[in-house]
Amino acid sequence: MSKVIIAKEDGYTKEVLVARFGMYKRKYIETAEIIKTTGLPIRHENTPEDITENIAKFIIQKFDPTCKWAKSIGIKGDLYSEAQHLPEVKAFTSNGPCSFGPNKKFGVLYFLDLRGWLNDIIILWKVNLTNDSPEWRNLKMNKTQTNQEQCEEKRRPHIAWEKIYEQIAPHCEQVYNGGFMGIFDEPTSPSSLSAMSFTTGTDTAFPASL
Repeated sequence: MSKVIIAKEDGYTKEVLVARFGMYKRKYIETAEIIKTTGLPIRHENTPEDITENIAKFIIQKFDPTCKWAKSIGIKGDLYSEAQHLPEVKAFTSNGPCSFGPNKKFGVLYFLDLRGWLNDIIILWKVNLTNDSPEWRNLKMNKTQTNQEQCEEKRRPHIAWEKIYEQIAPHCEQVYNGGFMGIFDEPTSPSSLSAMSFTTGTDTAFPASL
């Protein structure tokens, strides 16, 4: 079967992401100040998916320029790529578990570690497995059940990134570790369609508007 190439332009540009990231960061800091001064049990909002998915997109474009934000070009999923089948993005800002739909299909999985985002530290991991890979299906979710067993029960598996990594480390590669503005930098070596590691300084300053 021939590959379908999506020609529609991805309108979620660098300028949009910088603006959205700045809006979210300001609101987060303002909310934190209210919590600090009042002691009220106000919860921070989760990082919006358009921000997390597009942070991952711009990093991935360093080695896969065909990567686009799926919602911007009118298709289902997180990201679209001519080179990578069904890229899925999971972002986390704490040590808590990530969750997975029992029927979710993906061809490659990315974990966006935002635990250090307020200190301008962003890490992206690529997991070179599909949802049907034996290593993924046999992932231990707890002491008694695997990922596949929970999916067969129509449950939504929950597991923290560290618990995932310690079980499938040979299939994981860190493709970015740096600051927010560094995600827009050109790669230091020629682009290829296989992931390469990028490490940039974490002292990259935010724009003055953030």
